[in-house]
Amino acid sequence: MNSGLLTKREEEILEAVVQQFVLTGNPVGSRTLSKVRYSELSPATIRNVMSDLEEKGYLDHPHTSAGRIPTTKGYRLYVDRLIRLTNLSAAEKRILEENIGTFSGDVDYILDNTVKVLAKISSQLGVILTPKFEDGILEKLDLISAGSDKVLVVLSIRDGMAKTILLEVNRELSVSSLRYAVSILNERLSGLRIREIKLTLLDRMKDLVLDETGIIRIFIEAADKLFDTSRYSNIKFTGTSYILHNPEFSDVDKFSALIEFFEEKNIIIHMMERLSDPPTLKVKIGSEIEERPIQECSIVTAPYTFGDVKGMLGVVGPMRMSYRRIIPLVDYTAKLITRIFQEK
Repeated sequence: MNSGLLTKREEEILEAVVQQFVLTGNPVGSRTLSKVRYSELSPATIRNVMSDLEEKGYLDHPHTSAGRIPTTKGYRLYVDRLIRLTNLSAAEKRILEENIGTFSGDVDYILDNTVKVLAKISSQLGVILTPKFEDGILEKLDLISAGSDKVLVVLSIRDGMAKTILLEVNRELSVSSLRYAVSILNERLSGLRIREIKLTLLDRMKDLVLDETGIIRIFIEAADKLFDTSRYSNIKFTGTSYILHNPEFSDVDKFSALIEFFEEKNIIIHMMERLSDPPTLKVKIGSEIEERPIQECSIVTAPYTFGDVKGMLGVVGPMRMSYRRIIPLVDYTAKLITRIFQEK
């Protein structure tokens, strides 16, 4: 397919340079391409085409080498127009399915297994953004006495998520008063998204602020704590031992900066959430990534669904990653865990 920007031969040479650079990690020379890919073309002909690609910004020419490497622009054209994706092998699919397992109610167990096997198969950094609590729908709410002055609030979210918060109530509450409060709260709140409850709770409960049990008032006063959703979208990552084998991260300072960046979970969560809009498979390359510490990397992400809420998973690696393998890997893994959650 002609991109409208490059000739057919230029596209072929660009694709060959990307593939060879991904394979070896060494700048690609015209003589190498002539030997491994284009025996019918002379090194001089290939060199001229590579020079034109460099002029147009698709290749770069490291000062210490006679070869060339793809730029962000070159990788982008390759991913968008030239790539020939490979299919996951039956063995890779089996490894994913056997290692991820089946859903038995523990969301974290599935997600932990997923990110580990994703990192292992890709040999890169696997990342996963857990489902966001505020997008969930409240199925039911329970209040359980936890002593003379404490109540355990259990928020059960449709499709299996749950949140528990221990509230101090400063006085003993009877079983009947707790049952009354549970009945009222479920009547008015169940079936609503957590985000909606957080915004409208006071209006929905204003006629009950003075109820004689006092539980509703305590519940309203604790709303910020109960419906604090900031801690319920989390990031998991693993695979630092794999990514360390890439020559791009042989520099200790670069590797340390990458890992330190991933330790800043709020930044990573923000980045992944930004990539989730709209919720489609995405590839971000080099300088396309806003976060400077990983602008020498690429990120391949895809959304997965857990009931009514969505999460994101992906792979982070050098720009020289094998896109033709990793894109279908990420896509298949996201669809696999969506299916596992649906089969619960």
